[in-house]
Amino acid sequence: MRENGRSMVEMLGVLAIIGVLSVGAMSGYAKAMLKYKLNKQAESLNMLFTNAFQILRELDNTSSSNSPVHFAEIMYKLNLVPDGIKFDSRLPTYLTDIFGNRIWVFAYPVQYGIGYSFYPGHDGMEICRNLFNVYKQNADVLYYISTDRFISNDEDEEEYERGNAFYGNNYCSKSNKCIYNMSLNDIDTLCGNCLEDSTRCRFYAVWR
Repeated sequence: MRENGRSMVEMLGVLAIIGVLSVGAMSGYAKAMLKYKLNKQAESLNMLFTNAFQILRELDNTSSSNSPVHFAEIMYKLNLVPDGIKFDSRLPTYLTDIFGNRIWVFAYPVQYGIGYSFYPGHDGMEICRNLFNVYKQNADVLYYISTDRFISNDEDEEEYERGNAFYGNNYCSKSNKCIYNMSLNDIDTLCGNCLEDSTRCRFYAVWR
């Protein structure tokens, strides 16, 4: 008599197929979520830059200061922090983006800027590329964009290393590299150098 139903081998085959499909679906979801976050980050950082560029000169009180003055809390209170970026009153110097990374809006005498801190892993390379692409669009009004990084030494302490800078349209020259003609390879090189063997990277967009 023929028995009805599936054999154990057939059931294992079905489960294996389901497993492969589930892994593919999860991978696709993760890629889609990363793309969404990068798009949201770009949108919110563009708006933050626009607001900071318009307001910091009016708020500037750095003429007698030898250290940076921070404006995250003031911008939050003026409703100039866009969706996708959060302010935490427990850390009033910083804002936080959709990836949970810190942003600070600052001024030195005659200079204004936005700083951003990010880390190796945790989509660091994609975030770094996104930062350069966001601010490359603002080359007309920027002084420069740059990175720096911190690395661990033998005493388990962090050492600071400054990276290269690319300059805005009004400040670049034969000796100063221009933001507007940065290539994808330039961006990947800067991001790779910043992230390699580092404990954290920082990105700066500065204007005058």
